[in-house]
Amino acid sequence: MKNSLLLALIFCLTSMNVPINAASQGQHREIVCAYVTTKAADKLSVYISAMSKKLDARAVEALAKIDDTGRRLLALRGYLRSERSLASKWSWSTDQIERYKQSAEYREAITEVENVRKRFETLNPGYSIHVNTQVRSLEAQIKSWNNTKSVQMAADDLVTGVTREISNPVYEDVPDQPSLMRFERFLKNYKVVSTPTVAVPGLSPHGQLRAFDFQIKQGDKIIAGTNTSVIKDIWDGQGWTEKLRTAVKSASTKFNGPLESPREPWHYEYTP
Repeated sequence: MKNSLLLALIFCLTSMNVPINAASQGQHREIVCAYVTTKAADKLSVYISAMSKKLDARAVEALAKIDDTGRRLLALRGYLRSERSLASKWSWSTDQIERYKQSAEYREAITEVENVRKRFETLNPGYSIHVNTQVRSLEAQIKSWNNTKSVQMAADDLVTGVTREISNPVYEDVPDQPSLMRFERFLKNYKVVSTPTVAVPGLSPHGQLRAFDFQIKQGDKIIAGTNTSVIKDIWDGQGWTEKLRTAVKSASTKFNGPLESPREPWHYEYTP
């Protein structure tokens, strides 16, 4: 929120025509700017709440569990962008996960993963792969969204852009239909400065076991894990990106990848 607060501060100083270097006006500036900042934050919260009303009830429930305004706004953007496919993508419930684990489809998925592991070990003696074959719950996705730095970076940028946008007088303080339509268009089309490294909660393909993350092991030690900080030096620098790709492609026709945006050389999507 720091960028959005700075934007509100500059806005209140310039709009009230208060000299920035006038020490005698310091207390007045503080009061005015606190008011403007609070009003901008309140207006943004009102628009988020109003726009959320058009979402699937599951998305609304997930939004309520997201920690701060910026991360909620970023998630809202993701839900609006995926509105037509949200129902088919949404992460499975506990009951759905348990039923899936008893299915032939699940057994086939595990077999395909095992085929990749065996092929990788054949091509790379002394090394193996570790794969989490559990469905990633919605709760785990929300926790990750609330704690991932790249999400905060993108959220801060989005809050800055949206706060600037809704300061335009065409946006009513109490959202009407034209204001909400304009807000939705802006939010859907806004390009954040950096792509979050985790999916919007509920929309991760891991939530339906439609993706697997392959990590490289030597003995019991993970030497190439699911951390973006090691992509350049470990995954690419040591050749594991291509070695894994070769093993996956030669062992199975069920996997597509690796993921390009955000770049994750360990992430392959699975098609039953």
